[in-house]
Amino acid sequence: MIASVKFTSGYPVRLRGIGTRRIEFNPRLNVLFGPNGSGKTTILTALARAVGCGAGGWSPGAPAAPPAQPAPADYDAAVDWDGRPVFYQDCYADSEHSFIAGDYLETHAHLRSSGEKRIGLVNELIDAIEERFLSYALPRDVRPTLLLDEVDNHIGIAAQSIFWEEIVSRLCKKYQLIVSTHSIFPLLLQRDNALRHDTIVMLEPHYGEICLAQLGEAIDYFNRHR
Repeated sequence: MIASVKFTSGYPVRLRGIGTRRIEFNPRLNVLFGPNGSGKTTILTALARAVGCGAGGWSPGAPAAPPAQPAPADYDAAVDWDGRPVFYQDCYADSEHSFIAGDYLETHAHLRSSGEKRIGLVNELIDAIEERFLSYALPRDVRPTLLLDEVDNHIGIAAQSIFWEEIVSRLCKKYQLIVSTHSIFPLLLQRDNALRHDTIVMLEPHYGEICLAQLGEAIDYFNRHR
């Protein structure tokens, strides 16, 4: 699993949501939440590069010690990783691309729209992970890690609700998830259930409160005009 990341130089240290603080991750669900440009993708890219899967897909193996961080010239970061398997996908840039099976979309020609293809690829990823790891037998400290950048992009609000409440809730019992999103559902679920111990990494001060306030205004508008 990945325990933390700390940026030591470059543009991320100038982002107020990142800076030079150590960003720590729990063994279950970690959500990177913030507006565009706040550093969500930067964090996931740094983690993926550090474990050897910066181009996407699975890390190459489980080394005896974490490798040196192969960061690009524009920043440096120290990543605390135990060498367990890590999977990374930039689900926004590669919204219709699979790292599991290159012909997945060709063999599922009924998936036509971007949203249908994204949901299909989410299902494919979950099925492949479930087949690879007998995770019901794994203790919490040896879980594989999934790094997913905007996995819910192109997915409608009703499907987002199902994804976060049902699918993610099930996955984080077996895997460490570090996920970036613009969806409001992780915040709503955390507030709705006091037993959830999700880590919400807020990359812009008060951004969560702003989003919830806007959601409240939308609901009020709907109730006034229905």
